[in-house]
Parts: sequence; C-alpha cells; structure tokens
Amino acid sequence: MPSAAPFMALLVKTVLLFAFIPFVVSSSSTQCRILPTDDLWPAKQEWDSFNRSIDGRLIQTIPIGTPCHDPDFNQEKCNIVRASWTTPDFHQTNPSSVMDPLFLNDSCSPFTPRESPCEIGAYVQYAVNVSLPEHVIKTVQFVKQHNVRFVVKNTGHDYMGRSTGTGAVSVWMHNLQNIIWFPNFKSSTYSGPAVKAYAGVRGIDLATFVDKRGHTVVSGECPTVGFTGGYIQGAGHSALTNLYGLAADQALEFEVITTQGQYLIASATQNKDLFWALSGGGGGTYAIVWSVTVKAHPDTSVSAGFLNFTSTGISPNVYWEAIHAYQALIPGLTDSKLWAIATYSTTFFNINPIFAPNKNISEVTTFFQPLVHSLQNLGINYTFSIASYPSYLEAYKAMDAWQNIPVAINVMGGRLIPRAVWNDNSTFSAWKDVVRNLIESTGDLAAEIAMRPTLQISGHPENAVLPAWREAQTMFLPTM
Repeated sequence: MPSAAPFMALLVKTVLLFAFIPFVVSSSSTQCRILPTDDLWPAKQEWDSFNRSIDGRLIQTIPIGTPCHDPDFNQEKCNIVRASWTTPDFHQTNPSSVMDPLFLNDSCSPFTPRESPCEIGAYVQYAVNVSLPEHVIKTVQFVKQHNVRFVVKNTGHDYMGRSTGTGAVSVWMHNLQNIIWFPNFKSSTYSGPAVKAYAGVRGIDLATFVDKRGHTVVSGECPTVGFTGGYIQGAGHSALTNLYGLAADQALEFEVITTQGQYLIASATQNKDLFWALSGGGGGTYAIVWSVTVKAHPDTSVSAGFLNFTSTGISPNVYWEAIHAYQALIPGLTDSKLWAIATYSTTFFNINPIFAPNKNISEVTTFFQPLVHSLQNLGINYTFSIASYPSYLEAYKAMDAWQNIPVAINVMGGRLIPRAVWNDNSTFSAWKDVVRNLIESTGDLAAEIAMRPTLQISGHPENAVLPAWREAQTMFLPTM
C-alpha cells in the first residue's frame, strides 16, 4: 500500500467536528460550580421559592432507569425501559435523559444489577419545563446567584454530552412547539418566504409544516434532531445542503436570552455580532435560543433510493476496490447536487439514502453507472433501487435508513474531509488506505456523508460557520 503520510499531514489540518465544550453560565470567577454535596447548595426553601417564580415548572430528576433498581424495582416497568433504551423518542420526551449514555457514566443504568445504587450521577439535578422567556430568564438568574451549573436541552440528540451535567439545572425547551409562516419576509439581506421555529421544534416537524405550504427548509436528516439549538448553531448539514448550503446559512433572525438574563433579537441589523456568532459559531455557547427565523425554499421533486452489497464470497481486496470505486465518484456526486450517506464495515456497504433533488430516475441511474459497471466487473452481487417522489417530505419519509436510527449504543467520532484530498492522487490513495486500515483494525463501521457546502452554493453568507465546512467534500463518522 502507498504511504499514508501525505494524508496524515493533511488530516492534522482538518477539523474535529465536535468539541467537548459544556454550556456554562458566564462568570468572571474561576470557581467551580457547586454540587448537591456542597454546603453552599441551595436549601429546599430556596428551590421552592425558585419554583414559584417559574410558575411551578421545576422538575426534580428521577433517572429513567429507576424502575430497574431497589428500592423502586418494578420488573414490568424495567422491561419497558430496557426494551425502549435504543429508541430516540424514549429519551427525547424525558426532561433529563439523553441519547448518548456514555456521558452519564452508568448513572442509574437499567442494565446494571438491580441491587446496585440508582444515583442521579451525571444527570441534571433539576429541569425547568419552560413555556415563557421569563422561565429561562429566571433560571439564568437563579443559577448565576447560586453558582450552579447550567444546561440547555431540547431532544437530547447530542453525542458530546452537552445536554446533561452533574449537579446542573437544565432549561428543557422541548415543549416550545410553535411555528409561524411568513409568505413574504423582508430584511436587509433577504426578501421571500420564511418560517420561524421555536426552540422545541424538530427538523421533521418544520419540514412537515412548510411542506403544506409548498416549500422546504434545510433541516437535519435524523428526525430527532431539534432545529433551533445546537443544530443550526453548529452549522447544520442536510440532505439539501448540496442545493442550498448549511442550515446556518439560512438564518435570518434569532430570539435569544443571553447569559446575563436579557431577551434580545439578533439579526443582520440588530445585535449583529451575536447574529454572526449564532449562525454556525457553535451550540450552547453564546445565548439560549428561543426561536430562529430561516429562509424557506420552493419544494422540489426528489429521486431517492439505495445501493448495497456485502463482502460475502469475495476477497477483502475486491471488496475494498468496490468501495473505492464509490469514493472516487463523490466529487461528481456533490457537483451534480446529489447527496448520499454511505455506511460500511468489513462485511457490508450501503449507500442509503441516495438523495437527488430536481433529478429524475434516469439521471440518477446514469450517474451511478460507473459504480454499477465496477461491481459487475468485480463479480459482486448488488442491489440498486431508485424511485421518484413528488416532494422533499415524501422522499424523506420513504427513506427508512434515517427514520429509526437506534441510539445509546455507539461512540461516534467525526472529521470533515476536504476536497483537496480528491484533487491529488497520492493523497486520495493515502486516504483510502487510512479508511480501510481503520475499519479492518477495529472491526467497527463508518459513515461517509457526501456534501459540499461551498460559499458559492450557500450564497456567500456572513456568518461564523467554520471555514473547513466550505472546503469539505465529506463528513467521515467512524463509530464503535
């Protein structure tokens, strides 16, 4: 195999997709946050007074795995918890649970012995079921006064642990479900259809809402991804990214509560620095977002489907030659405004979905013919299917691959891989070797999302999106 050194040198310059940055309330002090075991932890009467100030919306955490442990053991309820553990809805509708239990450190796990202690551990101590901006403002004021850790949670779809925290008070935004349609939104930078989503709205909810009005929005692939918080603040990739750019590129206005407890509007003309930062500068960092208004785009027909094969009956070299044939197609795929997720291990390869807005079945089939011919020449049995759908939402709902993705079972990493890797033969060869070595040495799997959110596609927005996104060709997500 050729040396991987050229690629590794370039990889050092690429970007770690996520960072371990917890949301904490700003403070000039370097003092640690207090914990329930500390003498300065607020007394019961202080919590009661705080609860009254927020209209009785304070929820004391009872870990979701409680029925599986003494003294509250209940076999029937425990069976439900265990059976539902990898189901996203089970966690997103709970005020304190999250979708990646790695960061809970086995706190009250339903899979530890019944007699082991059920402790709150890394769960938040309390959650505030907010319904008014004043509830967030009062919570910010309380945690600042008492030096208590602060967390923001919507669905809990955060694989870096930022939706929870030991000894924290969380503002639970999940029930803020309002959506407002603007047929002709006007600002200094945009005139056209737009939609306002409040903090609890998920991408699938927003897509369903605008579909009824003949439009689409740039929203996440997984149905459990909230739209307004960490998704759009962290840039936000989508099946429509190769057509319109990132979710952050669509932002027109934010309603926020700052860490000083102030309610503000941030836009291209009001609090411009904050608007710039919120548009892709990182979730849970600058303010608590109450709502965001984004561009809406005319709906489009979509051709979508899948292509898959396995390693059964073929040598590893032949198997990886087939995968490399797909990887070579990726620049042309994104340049043609197609989008795809390829998932693979040592035993299977699956492009699902292939997503092609404004393309018919014939166009998509023609594009994938070089890969099909490679598979045929290699003697690999494969399945390839493309269908046509009248709208983005219909195509989205038809793609089973992202409808019921199990949670709470994997540890995920991530890198943005730049287009430059494909532009140099030796670097591309080294990249292919790195991927193969990683998968074969660990026995794990990876996902590779083909996308190209350049400034040109995105309309040259003024925002805080990491520049590496503009150079990216794929997002590579190894899991274990």
